[in-house]
Amino acid sequence: MGYVSAAGGQAISVKTAVVTGANTGIGLAIAERLLEDGYSLGYATAGNDEKHTGPLKDLQKKYGEDRVTHVFGDLSDPKTPQTLLEPFESIDVLVNNAGLSTAKPFLELTHEDFDLTFNVDVRASFLLAQEAAKKMPGSGGSIVNITSVHEHIPRPGFAVYAAAKAALGMLSKAIALELADRNIRVNSVAPGVIATPRNEADAQELDPEVPLGRPGKPEEVAALVAWLCSDEATYATGQSYVLDGGMTQQVVKIPAGA
Repeated sequence: MGYVSAAGGQAISVKTAVVTGANTGIGLAIAERLLEDGYSLGYATAGNDEKHTGPLKDLQKKYGEDRVTHVFGDLSDPKTPQTLLEPFESIDVLVNNAGLSTAKPFLELTHEDFDLTFNVDVRASFLLAQEAAKKMPGSGGSIVNITSVHEHIPRPGFAVYAAAKAALGMLSKAIALELADRNIRVNSVAPGVIATPRNEADAQELDPEVPLGRPGKPEEVAALVAWLCSDEATYATGQSYVLDGGMTQQVVKIPAGA
């Protein structure tokens, strides 16, 4: 639990959420939504340069410096997960959002591509979930892993990326079973085509593959994550929630990185 000052100087306990990759796109939308919902935020990023701290300053100005704590580190380093969560005495929500999107033809992929993608997308989430679970109160908590529709369906050019997201999805199911007796719920959110600064061009190209005819918004993903972290979702665990405008109902033919 974190604490914020109320009128009259009285300290009020609030729940703490840690979001990785919180500085852009889906991660930033999730971070802001959880702040709007009253959480104290662990804003976790890869670095502390302007690219990562610009949104942080905006969030602290809007919601108060006492409610936003910046932690940073390279998730390809196996020591980083423990370092990221060290400042927090108690954690109620962990959102593993940070990840790599490795797009190459299968025959051009290297073992370095494989190792880096799995280290960031799978190993880091595994280690963060372990550390967060140890810090969750007796009343329980929620872990949400951001995967992808490619947890469920392949796409040309995404052999390693899709495999990593599938692994993270199964990891979510496995640890949901093991943490259920601690009342810690674990779920995946599998976004489809989402218009973020990183993949805006790809999102527009994929529009014809989406039955709803448009890319999703980061705020729509954040709304689903917020629900999974809320008391309205206390019976939801071990599931993968696909949010894709219907894209997984048809085959995606456009290669990644084309």
